[in-house]
Amino acid sequence: MSGEVNPDMALKWVTVGFLCTGCFWFLVSSEKLWQKLEQEHSRLCPWECMIFVQMWPGSFCVSLTSKLDCILTKNAKNWTIHGLWPNDIKECCPYWQLFPSDLTNLVSELNSHWPTFTNLTSFQFWEKEWKKHGTCAGCMETLNSPNKFFGAALFLRTKYNIDRAFERAAIVPSCTWSYQLHTFADILRPLLGPQYELQCVTDGQQGRQILVQIKVSLFGNFSTGCFPGTSMDISPYQPCKAQRRIFYVPPNLKNPRNPCP
Repeated sequence: MSGEVNPDMALKWVTVGFLCTGCFWFLVSSEKLWQKLEQEHSRLCPWECMIFVQMWPGSFCVSLTSKLDCILTKNAKNWTIHGLWPNDIKECCPYWQLFPSDLTNLVSELNSHWPTFTNLTSFQFWEKEWKKHGTCAGCMETLNSPNKFFGAALFLRTKYNIDRAFERAAIVPSCTWSYQLHTFADILRPLLGPQYELQCVTDGQQGRQILVQIKVSLFGNFSTGCFPGTSMDISPYQPCKAQRRIFYVPPNLKNPRNPCP
């Protein structure tokens, strides 16, 4: 009869209703959990964005202070790590020391990808980076030790590989050829997301605009797109200007402060 209820159909609708209710409460609980994690991060970490910076050895010495020697090695042919910096905060825990034993399993990679090109020893350079920036990153579980912090920087260099991106686009160092800013932007945007910055220095000899480093802004989970706001740091490196062509100069081991005389 048309007025009768099919028991099997009724059971199916009850089951669907139960599952939908469960899904709804799961989504609500997940959202609340995410909000709680965000609040916990805000409470423990006073920063939201991290700035991962890669440097080009060929132009690093152009604006280097005369107090420091500039020493380029034969393997200075690739982009290297300049730093991993929680945004707008420094030297959070002066008593959290870095020891050589903290980096035992990373030394070889760090020497290759996060070297010093000054008269500081490698460990002195890493120690400085840890004291200034690593201690502030330690509020994140994924960065709460020197080994995790330096290991994360090495991982990020592989993930956001500038050398590979330039090689695929046939961008090569040259003293005679220069590029438009949009050329670099078109290459890097798919890799680095919307929040990144090319920084340049001015060649004192020729007045050329020279690419020196690339900064990408990341969330705490290392994904791109975090908006860092305005930084108050004083730096010889400034955003590259679109009105002028940009030189990407080759390393000059004999005269690193003036790579293209």
